[in-house]
Amino acid sequence: MSSDIVVVGSLNIDMVVKINRKPEWGETILGSDLFMSPGGKGGNQAYAAGKLDASVAMIGRVGNDVFANQLLQNMQKVGVDTSYIGRVENVSTGVAFINISENGDNSIIVAPGANNLVTPEYVREHEHVIAQAKLVMVQLEIPLESVIETAKIAKKYDVPFMLDPAPARVLPDELYEMVHYIVPNEKEISEITNIEVSDIRSARMASVELLRKGVNTVFSKLGGQGVVVTNSNRTFSIDGYDVQVVDTTAAGDAFAGALATALVRGNDTWSATQFANAVGALTVTRSGAQASMPDLIETQQFIKHSTQQ
Repeated sequence: MSSDIVVVGSLNIDMVVKINRKPEWGETILGSDLFMSPGGKGGNQAYAAGKLDASVAMIGRVGNDVFANQLLQNMQKVGVDTSYIGRVENVSTGVAFINISENGDNSIIVAPGANNLVTPEYVREHEHVIAQAKLVMVQLEIPLESVIETAKIAKKYDVPFMLDPAPARVLPDELYEMVHYIVPNEKEISEITNIEVSDIRSARMASVELLRKGVNTVFSKLGGQGVVVTNSNRTFSIDGYDVQVVDTTAAGDAFAGALATALVRGNDTWSATQFANAVGALTVTRSGAQASMPDLIETQQFIKHSTQQ
């Protein structure tokens, strides 16, 4: 059975601790409120789309450990097809160590584990899954050569390819030429374009640079400032929501999963962005990665309430 959205990416268990400030090298500080949560950028995006009632399958790898069981069971609860997630012996499931500040900002260290074994060969084994999709989503927590291989397969079958360029790194031009949608935040778009992005104007400048490299549509996420969308036909911005920020960890992933959900349902770029923007806003009001993501009814009520104000 084919899925509308196929996510090729990482699966991690997030270990989250709240801190007052980042420690210096050689320094020990005390944190609080440690909790563990299913995560990984790929897993988060698949989960976000599944919770919004999209038809989703995920291609990835985990270890043969208790963390793997937690990750798979959690995604299956929202209907994600986990048939293409392989277990690997003698390799740990990916783990992310997340520090959250008092104002909700975060810093993250990832130990990829089995995510490093999402190889080009493994991707090719699942070519038939990508071929039948309406959209494929990839992030940069798996090997770059696997990201490129996924893009090539998507292009071969004329499947739109969405790239979340995180963690940000220099990318080859051949990859940009195969990207239909790219969803960077301000730090990521600054790094991949060498244009410092801090507001709508600078986001548009950086987006034009990505269009020049071959990307079709750029969604520049500016946190509380909203989203700037740019393609060859138009550019527009959508304001952010005024919400109480608790934890920004999975906001970008929730946005990407929601955007993919809206696009495969036939929404135009404007309405798809509005929907994704609302999902991202709701996500930051709660702690955790997948645990913080809203369902479809909750999102629709939030949009309706915000429109009426």
